[in-house]
Amino acid sequence: MRSLVEFDDLTSLEETIKALPGRAEKAINKVLHTDAIEIATKEMSNLLPVSNVANKRHAKESNWSTSEEHNLGFVVKTKGGAANKKGSFGYLVFPDEGRGPSNPWSQHFSDRSLQKSTPKILEKLHGALEELIEEGL
Repeated sequence: MRSLVEFDDLTSLEETIKALPGRAEKAINKVLHTDAIEIATKEMSNLLPVSNVANKRHAKESNWSTSEEHNLGFVVKTKGGAANKKGSFGYLVFPDEGRGPSNPWSQHFSDRSLQKSTPKILEKLHGALEELIEEGL
């Protein structure tokens, strides 16, 4: 799912990138592959429910995710596999579909977490690019 971003935020970011030809891409990738993955994963974790089952390991309290780094992007994915696999958090595989008998928390899971993480990620991107500009002065 795509997150809604304010047009002014993107315009401001675009202007900053144009001021750094040849250097912006590296700085953006650094932020996306470190801070942004951490922020997005944290926001997703904050939305995870914890059941009342005693002595059960919960995704919210574990290292439930893995990530892939791409040029100017990243993907956060669930570790594990099928829900019937011991130690797996298979119920996170299709969270936006709200699978299961009663999963209202999961509807639009990715979108809701992106709504919370996008402004924080944009702030980090602006900060990294502004540092580059200051270094060039």
